[in-house]
Amino acid sequence: MYLVKILNADHRPVDVEVSVEIYRVYEESRKQEERQRYERRKHIEGKSFDNCLLFDLATESLEETFERMETLKEIGGILEQLPPLQRRRFILHFFYGYSYSEIAKMQDCNKSAVMRSVQSALKKVRKNIAA
Repeated sequence: MYLVKILNADHRPVDVEVSVEIYRVYEESRKQEERQRYERRKHIEGKSFDNCLLFDLATESLEETFERMETLKEIGGILEQLPPLQRRRFILHFFYGYSYSEIAKMQDCNKSAVMRSVQSALKKVRKNIAA
């Protein structure tokens, strides 16, 4: 038998004795939550693409606002040229903040497929903006 710490109704930790099978399930669930928290933190801490383009509006000049709007229009045009699935993944990741794992779960596919798709879209956007 194993001891597992859980929260009771008052949100206080309580030790509960469980079987080996239940302990394994509990540990796997805890590890999965930890991995998801790590990935979410890594995504949030990373500078997302849309944050690279948006400036502090309070100090932005009229010319800078115009340039920013033109850049955003250009990005919109580039996104229209992407395949629909790639565009959807790009938008979910960079504009809505979903992690690769969350998108993969939504679309019932592999996390690495989503990551490759998003990175490929980002590469195309950067290439077309630089041109």
